[in-house]
Amino acid sequence: MNDELIKKHFGDEGGFSRVSNTLIRLYTLLDDFDVTTAGLYAYLRSWRNSNPESEMYNTVWLSREYMYEQSGLKRKAFNKRLNVLIKYGLVSVVKSKTVANKDYFIVHDPLERDEFLRRFPEVAERFIETAAEIDNKNKEYRQRKLAEEIEAARLEHAKKWSVQKEQSGVSKTDIP
Repeated sequence: MNDELIKKHFGDEGGFSRVSNTLIRLYTLLDDFDVTTAGLYAYLRSWRNSNPESEMYNTVWLSREYMYEQSGLKRKAFNKRLNVLIKYGLVSVVKSKTVANKDYFIVHDPLERDEFLRRFPEVAERFIETAAEIDNKNKEYRQRKLAEEIEAARLEHAKKWSVQKEQSGVSKTDIP
């Protein structure tokens, strides 16, 4: 393969796309939004035009077929996740005015953490409640395991003490 084709389809070797923690840790708490949806967002973001002086800034103009093939998502899976991204304002689809049956995808930045929390407080509160339940369950489990370990150590100590008494010839009746 020549370098031009490699760069065209796979990007610059040193290129990268930044995806915020908000997208991964908060948007995934929204209905229908999971890490595979975040993955499609990251994929689209890797292709968006990053030249702020271009009229196509933040736009992906690849065909859906191309993106199905490269993303590994089939049409239904791709469209399902794309619809979630559209629902939450992360992607807009614009029909081309010049090319028939052509869509452009405008990839928007996710909300900042604090803005997300203001807009979706119930989502964060629900997760915090669930996280507290998980923490309590883990704490109870650790306490139960610690109690079991203490009891096992006590029994082991009693067993060793009993063996030592037998070996030394001390009987229960000899102990005052």
